[in-house]
Amino acid sequence: MSDILVLGGARRRRPLHFPRPHWSRTTWLRLAAGVVLFLLAVAFVPPLRRAAATAVSTVVLKVTSPLAPDVDTFDDLAVGTTVLAADGSLLAELDGAQRREPVTLDSLPDHVAHAVLAAEDAGFYRHSGIDPTAVMRAVLRSAQGRTQGGSTITQQLAKINYTNSERTFLRKLREVQYAVKLEEKYSKDELLQRYLNQVYFGDGAYGIAAAAQTFFGVDAAQLTPAQAATLAGKIKAPEGLDPHDDPAAVTARRDTVLDAMRAHGWLDDAALQQALDTPLAVLPEKPPTAVATRAPHFVEFVKREAAGIDALGGSPESRSQQLFTGGYTIETTLDPAAYDAAAAAVQTQLGGPADPATAVVTVKPGDGAITTLFAGLDFARKFDVASQGRRQPGSAFKPFVYLAALRDGIDPRSRLDSGGPKMLEYRGERYPVDNYTEGRGGGPMTIDEAMVHSVNVVYAQLILEVGPGNVAKTAEDAGIPDVNEDPAIALGGLREGATPLEMAAAYATFAAKGMYAEPYAISRILDRNGDVVYTRSPKTKRAFEAQEVGVLNNALQQVVERGTATAARLGRPTAGKTGTTQNYHDAWFVGYVPQLATAVWVGNPDKQEPMTDVHGTRVSGGSFPARIFAQYMRQAVATLPVEQLATASPDDLSLRTLDSIRGVVPGPPPPTEPTTTSSSSTTTSSSTTTTVAPAPTTTTTRPTTTTTTKKKSTTSSSSTTSSTTSTTAKTDSGSTTATSSP
Repeated sequence: MSDILVLGGARRRRPLHFPRPHWSRTTWLRLAAGVVLFLLAVAFVPPLRRAAATAVSTVVLKVTSPLAPDVDTFDDLAVGTTVLAADGSLLAELDGAQRREPVTLDSLPDHVAHAVLAAEDAGFYRHSGIDPTAVMRAVLRSAQGRTQGGSTITQQLAKINYTNSERTFLRKLREVQYAVKLEEKYSKDELLQRYLNQVYFGDGAYGIAAAAQTFFGVDAAQLTPAQAATLAGKIKAPEGLDPHDDPAAVTARRDTVLDAMRAHGWLDDAALQQALDTPLAVLPEKPPTAVATRAPHFVEFVKREAAGIDALGGSPESRSQQLFTGGYTIETTLDPAAYDAAAAAVQTQLGGPADPATAVVTVKPGDGAITTLFAGLDFARKFDVASQGRRQPGSAFKPFVYLAALRDGIDPRSRLDSGGPKMLEYRGERYPVDNYTEGRGGGPMTIDEAMVHSVNVVYAQLILEVGPGNVAKTAEDAGIPDVNEDPAIALGGLREGATPLEMAAAYATFAAKGMYAEPYAISRILDRNGDVVYTRSPKTKRAFEAQEVGVLNNALQQVVERGTATAARLGRPTAGKTGTTQNYHDAWFVGYVPQLATAVWVGNPDKQEPMTDVHGTRVSGGSFPARIFAQYMRQAVATLPVEQLATASPDDLSLRTLDSIRGVVPGPPPPTEPTTTSSSSTTTSSSTTTTVAPAPTTTTTRPTTTTTTKKKSTTSSSSTTSSTTSTTAKTDSGSTTATSSP
């Protein structure tokens, strides 16, 4: 019968019909069982699974070949990244320490390539460049927001060179397209050779030649099977499998690779046993940046910041890899002249081999640009105390208590009793607090004056009036993270501490009239062709009202003019606060002019070590930190115009004194001359503008110089405070310590 119908003169093809087989139910069940058995065989029998995967990958290769993108740039070898200072001068070549000539595959012993194949892609020479099972698994997991490895070497090359900046679940499909084109254009040997020269092995080593030198101090051609297996095993987790931090894990991974090499016939039993018996024996860890690099700790900070920039890749790992191989030019915020001035100031003040370490960080208010990040004279130190070291800030934290009080409507002209020791209570628990040294306090004192002279007892009471939670919120608004809601924070007793960078950025908020700016080091990134791929815009937020900060600025300016930080004077309007933790473990001065805010920290970055005799001085915030600040900042601001700090009067805000809030009728003014000790009388005679005896700015009396009776009393209270340090606070040394040191 014809399958052509003629309707109204038009021809129309009749649909073809195929007879349905009349199989019995038993036949269908047998067919289904056969299909299931076949799929199970493919899934669980390795030879069948490999054959099926190869067949599927070949089909995919043919089908997607017309859609594959261009890979002409693949011939361009990896190029290191240049880091520039703000003036365009060179700071670092990030691949400078590892730059090696590419190796050829035929120059390497077979066990080097075999180790990499055993670790990453044993079927590399059999498949067509992709693993369909791994691709589908990765697509599904990416869609679920999870990561998935298991790519072939060709797919890894596609990711390294083309798709690592993509973060969508379609990245794996794009990776397949590039892998198809690479397989089409290059031989297996060429692809493996490129992989060996480009893959990351950890510790800044890109390529097998750099890795061999970094970890074993040999050329790649001299690697033993054990060494080759060690390096190949690290590809899976180049930073996580660190032979210096976890040699046992690296050894276990090495042995797994060696066993795989034996399973594939790439090692005989004798060679396997010899490699398994070989000690790990890697070279000692080297500094992350060559000593010759300028501002090495700042450069390390740049690398960490770059790991979070999407323009460089879709994950921190891929961004770091691009940073070393992508040929970028990174323009930074560092002021080289200011950095050199900071280093010179530290060298002058605390440059001896037994001296404590110093960190100096400067941030531009209202913008966040880090113009100086100096983390100490020991450039080989991997740990960056300037941006990573969390230390107790001592009384440098008092400005946040002050601001929280302003937010709560408390007038800083309110008076609180300044005498110590004093027993305070919080949530049913009683704890003692004292002024750290003798001769401080002894009568009502304003909140302002207690800031000028760093009187602990006043601020320990003030935080109870405001609430620790409000103080923690105030500090967090200024960029200090994870502040514990505890009365101890009034005197800097933070659970996690704060970094010099965080403190500089927080005080920059005061200089910027209450506008917080997130600190940053990278201003712009250009690719190898000179095209801009990233430009930083300031990330700011309104943290405090301008008038609130203006009132604080007025108080902190008095700290420098006549309080604990007279050594930090610059000859222009300057504000700041000293901080000294209990037992002189940490000493701070954080200060600012309208254009720059700087934090100076002095201490031991590795442990809590009392600084009670450094060149004959007890190191407090008003001693070396304030002096370093002054010496450095005089040069840093030399070319900047003199500007007034934005200040305000408490009368500009709707504030009430604590007596008014409590409904207490104020009594008569306190006497102007305290009679507690002879040193207090000396203080009174030199005080200036308060009704209480403020700290002198020129006294040379040490904290221990008092009458016998007073000394005995103070010793007793100090013992009580020391026994409850864990529940009270790290106390500040106060103004006496700050001004009594030579």
